[in-house]
Amino acid sequence: MPCSVSNFESGSNRYRPNVRIGNWFENNCLEEAKMASFRKMRDRGELLVEKARKLFDNFQKEVQLAAPKHDIMVGATVQLMPIYMNILDMDTSELHPALSVVINEHAIRTSQTINEDCELTVAPSERPCIRNSFRIVSGDEHDRTGEKLKYGQRFRLECVESPDDPILVYSAPKLNNLSQSINTTFNSQKYGEINLPLGLVHRSKIMCPDGDIPSAFTNWYCMHVDPCKRFESEGETLPSNSPLVIVHAATNRNLAAENVVTQTLFGPEFLVSCQNYRNVFKREIWKNVWMISNGHHTHASH
Repeated sequence: MPCSVSNFESGSNRYRPNVRIGNWFENNCLEEAKMASFRKMRDRGELLVEKARKLFDNFQKEVQLAAPKHDIMVGATVQLMPIYMNILDMDTSELHPALSVVINEHAIRTSQTINEDCELTVAPSERPCIRNSFRIVSGDEHDRTGEKLKYGQRFRLECVESPDDPILVYSAPKLNNLSQSINTTFNSQKYGEINLPLGLVHRSKIMCPDGDIPSAFTNWYCMHVDPCKRFESEGETLPSNSPLVIVHAATNRNLAAENVVTQTLFGPEFLVSCQNYRNVFKREIWKNVWMISNGHHTHASH
């Protein structure tokens, strides 16, 4: 008599669609743990999307510049803007580029405000905001608020809305092993040599006697854009929205807007460094020509 397979032993009844195979219980527990972790991070505001939203709100907060005047005053809130950007196949007339603070993707998880881990770039500036506005303070330890800034006078650039411990813009020479003392995500080069980058430092660190960053590294001064007029213009008041050269006092390198584009959280922006760019006539080219804008718009030509 031939053998017959019972219904209990048939494959169709043994494995039905509702039968779970594999580590289904472990996978279910893992999904529940992920959802619980997501809800907990959402309630505490630790989600990356919420941190990014808070970051943009903090960095893009609008700032009121100093009252429009023909001269730059110590203590005024200003923008540092290149006169123009000579970029091939790119119209930069409507960009209104300005020196700006940018945060990298790794530091966004720990802080959503301006801190020492932030870097500096030249970014399009539709309006003055926290990231592209700076306060001019005296280069010495005296309070010179309200005085007119002059050619050759040392000054410092302080981030707007800094806490009790202000954050200053600085640059530094290379170390003994020729490595950079400021760590940045991207670097620009001139003839194969890496340019000096810019960084941010708290004021309390430069005032410490045994600190790693001397206070002189935060000092800057301005020169006349015409080399033939620099000697006679020394000590004269600094005009606003006029071409000039901004020099880092410790390294004698000029503030330079590089024609190198990098991608940031705020979009494509240009690199900035401390490097001297001159033509055959020993005159600074467009990379080293800036203007200090306080909202008083004049026709700046170079």
